[in-house]
Amino acid sequence: MKVINVELTVKPGKQADYERFIDQLVQGSRQEAGNLSYNHYKKLGSDNEYEIIEHWQDADAIAFHNNTPHFQAFLSGVGDFLTQDPVIIRMDYNE
Repeated sequence: MKVINVELTVKPGKQADYERFIDQLVQGSRQEAGNLSYNHYKKLGSDNEYEIIEHWQDADAIAFHNNTPHFQAFLSGVGDFLTQDPVIIRMDYNE
């Protein structure tokens, strides 16, 4: 299994628009073959820090995901909401 964590810091005042924007990515990603879990969280005690935690069956599932219209829309638009580049942590999980 592949795990990806993405830390996102949103510009103050843009949180509601960001949450609507990111929901398209979350809903689309959850429907993909090879997706085991795809969730978006808001950090406790923070107004503008979020995290996406993704679990994928394998590298092929991630490669497919990276070419979907909802992921491409995320890439092209997320910069409008962020104060800095996302922090991405990629991990392998072997049971």
